[in-house]
Amino acid sequence: MNLSDTALSIPVIEIDGLSKQVRLADGQGDLHILQDVSFAVGAGESVAIVGASGSGKSTLLGLLAGLDVPTQGAVRLQGTDLFGLDEDARAARRGESIGFVFQSFQLLPALTALENVMLPLELAGVDDARAVATQWLERVGLGSRLRHYPKHLSGGEQQRVALARAFAGEPAILFADEPTGIGGQPRPRRPRGGRAPCPLVDAR
Repeated sequence: MNLSDTALSIPVIEIDGLSKQVRLADGQGDLHILQDVSFAVGAGESVAIVGASGSGKSTLLGLLAGLDVPTQGAVRLQGTDLFGLDEDARAARRGESIGFVFQSFQLLPALTALENVMLPLELAGVDDARAVATQWLERVGLGSRLRHYPKHLSGGEQQRVALARAFAGEPAILFADEPTGIGGQPRPRRPRGGRAPCPLVDAR
């Protein structure tokens, strides 16, 4: 086995005994949102997390991306224990490796579609942020909407902006919270010479 084979055999995401509970108000005890969840996702895999509304899908995605902290358990991202890092280090790792499409899109209302996609690229120090953001917006069919603000875009168009923003940084892992919730959006295509995010983990 060579080194590349070894790298491919290491899970990109590994979850071990993950649990999340919150204390209810007025002494009503604890609400168990997730309990003892364990699984692994390898390079190149696409995984769908399926369940009823309120079953903890969004909570699980937030934990996998290090946006929330579990009550117990571990998440290893490319071999690194996310919760062995402090908050700043987790944020830095998230910026380096993770793309996230939020259920509510989380677009900044004061920025245009182009500026929303450009912002994380600029924060990451990408020199040609405008060109990269423009390319991705064109790839999701929004080349004519670059200067439009979120309030002037339909729900489907806002979701496509969020998709373009998530793909633009070419993350190692892409998380998508209910990406099929709004129809009508073209599927983003990999830019020429770029790499596809892997794996994709989405909640439906």
